[in-house]
This record gives sequence, structure tokens and C-alpha cells, in this order.
Amino acid sequence: MFRRLPHTLPADPVFPPDLEKLGFFVNENDQVRMIKNPAQKYQYQINRNDRVNQVYKQANNNAVRNIVQDRLFKLGLETIRLPLGANEVDAHVPILVSKDIANKDRVIVFFGERHAEPGILSWRVIGEEGIKFGSLLEFVTAVMFAPTPTAQDTAPGIIIANPCQLLWYRGESRAVSVQEWLNLPRLSAVHEAFRVDEIKNKISGNRDYKEHISHLFDQVLPRLTKKEAKLDVIGLEYPGSAVVEYLSLHWSTWAPRITGISLVEPQYNVQDFPGDEVPEQFLEFLSRRCRAYFVNSSPIETPISGREVFGCNCYSSGEDSYQENAMIRCWWSMLDWFNIMYANPDHEEIEILTIDVAADADKVKLGW
Repeated sequence: MFRRLPHTLPADPVFPPDLEKLGFFVNENDQVRMIKNPAQKYQYQINRNDRVNQVYKQANNNAVRNIVQDRLFKLGLETIRLPLGANEVDAHVPILVSKDIANKDRVIVFFGERHAEPGILSWRVIGEEGIKFGSLLEFVTAVMFAPTPTAQDTAPGIIIANPCQLLWYRGESRAVSVQEWLNLPRLSAVHEAFRVDEIKNKISGNRDYKEHISHLFDQVLPRLTKKEAKLDVIGLEYPGSAVVEYLSLHWSTWAPRITGISLVEPQYNVQDFPGDEVPEQFLEFLSRRCRAYFVNSSPIETPISGREVFGCNCYSSGEDSYQENAMIRCWWSMLDWFNIMYANPDHEEIEILTIDVAADADKVKLGW
């Protein structure tokens, strides 16, 4: 039986999170392209060893994420650590918040996907169309600098939650995603990823995305925003569903403050809500001041089936292929709708009943 001594094992690959050192640049169209071949996009397969490919990809993603974060800071956002009061070396989750959030009468609270770091929407769109299109840069710009719905109101503030980076990497004192955890430096290229310690590598009050969302509502929003500030809530996939579930159980507290809720590909079913715990007033709010967008081949804002499942009107997002792209295609529709809801507190969604044409066609074929 043979074994290799530790010093003979192949070293784990290391790449700096710097686009130029990785061989890339950002062109005039805000696209990441190869320095040696400006027409060439990022290519995953650079080595026969998949560990090299994964670490290289992570370094590239981190470099782009740093660019996005720097631009968001220039737009007026800052990092807030959770739990509030944590310092740089304490285990914490970073969220992005408008610097003047405490003075805002209106705040947009954004809960992204579990696998997307704050500021990132779609790596696919970033690679194809450009950094500003695949990130929250254009969305934040529109929120903070577009005309307001009423003449006397200032632009709303924004809070970007972080249901993604919920593991604490003690080696560099920072929060990382599950994907980045797998790409952290190892003892060698053939070692397994480090085990997640449920105490040392988890963050108080933010041990999973549901706990993070509860922490935002219970601890963060009451302390960072005005007591009377109105909230527009956006939730993507499972975090969006967790927001709905949380509010259904705490509606008496938040009913006066929530202007409306926009969801993208939610993953709940109102029929599963415990009937004796969810107030009828919340279900009415869901029906009248909430909407959901889905991947669908129809033009954006086309009504589609789903109200019986989600308790609100459902619309096409304008994206016909990838869930991660849906928010990018429909965020302007969300902001327009939020503006209407904020300017007209009595405005309500008209209940739209749709017919699943494809399903009905199948019934005809089967002779139903």
C-alpha cells in the first residue's frame, strides 16, 4: 500500500481577485473580455483539473463583485454589519444600505436569491451583456435618482439584504457563500473542503436565509429606519417566499408600514399557510397589493395563471429562459408599480383570473 507524504501533494491553486492579473479587462460596453483577445468572453475550461477551473472562476467572480460593490458605494450605499454593532473581526453578515436611510420616509427592501451575493443578479447576464446589466447597479440608480411619484417626496432609500453569504470564514474574517466556501484555500489541491462548524462558522441570528430575513425585520429595520417609514418589499425565489411567510405571522406589526410586495419566482403556496395563524387581513393585502413575476415566454406584464397558488396576480417577467435573469427584465415594472402604490394608498390590484391555455389544450386532446 502506497501513500503520498503531505509535502509531495500538489499545491492548491491560488488566483488573485484582480481582473487584469487574471487576464481580463472591462471594455467600453461594460463587458468583461480577455486582454489578449478583446472579443473573447470568459471561458470556464482553462485546465484539465477542475479544481483549477473552479478557483479561477471564483477569483474572477470576486473581482467583478468588487467592481460592483465599489460602484454601489459611489452611488451612496454603505456596508452595515449584522448583528448590528459587530466589528470587523466579529462573525457578521454584510448588507448594503443607503447612507441616509434614517431620514427616508420610504425604503425599498430587496431580498435577492440565496446564491447571489449582494449587488449581483445574474452571472450569465454579466458575462454576456455587461456588469451594469447583470447587477443591481441600474436598479439602484433608478431607485435613488429617478423622478419620485409625488412632487414633495425625496427619493427612497434602499436596503439590500444578504441571504447568500451566511458562512463565516475565520481565515480572513469575512462572510462567504456556500459556493465560495468550497473554493477557499485548502491544504492541497486534493484535500476536501473544510468542514462547516455549526458554532464557529455560523453567524448569530443569521444561520440560514430564513433566520436572516427574520433578523432583518425584528432587529434591523426597526433600528435603521424611521418608525413611520413606508416599505416596498422585493423578494426573489425562496427568500421572497420566506418574507411572505414571516409577514403572514407578524402582520399586525408590519401592516401599517408595508406599501406593497413584489416577488420573482416565489416558492410558496397559500394553501399551505396555517389557517388559524394567518390573519384574513394579510391574505387580502396579498391579493390586492402584491404581485409575482415568473419566467414566461409572453411579453412582460402579461397576466399568467398562478393566483390560486400564490394568492396574488401573476405576470410574465419578460424573461423566457433563466430564473436568475427574471429580476433584470422586470425591475422597472416593479418600480413603476411601487410608485403607483405609494402615491395612491387606496390603489389595489384588480383580481385577474387567467386560463392555462396549454393545460386546456391537453384536456381537449384527452377528450375531457
